[in-house]
Amino acid sequence: MIVTSYLSLGKSDKLIKEAQLDLEVGNLNKCVSASYFSARRAVEKLLERMHTNVPRRDDKLANALKHLGYIEEAVLMLYLYEMRKKADYTDYEVTIEEARKALEIAARIRKLVVLIMKQ
Repeated sequence: MIVTSYLSLGKSDKLIKEAQLDLEVGNLNKCVSASYFSARRAVEKLLERMHTNVPRRDDKLANALKHLGYIEEAVLMLYLYEMRKKADYTDYEVTIEEARKALEIAARIRKLVVLIMKQ
């Protein structure tokens, strides 16, 4: 999967590329973590551009997407957060399927942010 961005999302751009490379070399925990932070930073960038308060808490950040009318993406953002906690804080291993899914979700959220920013 090649991830491209039409608008610069700054750190989010770098993190999604790192997540892709981590997946390719089998660094599954790092892939999930970078995917989450790529999506998080993209949403933060969107809220900054909208001159809206950027919440620090992960659930509040997902709620910001929900309040913009993107309920499914808000749920996916929370899923990514749960996967990041598994990758970063537990003894459980992330599977290749989970890492792929995390990367796909991050790419989807980033794509949404780009579409919104183009409007």
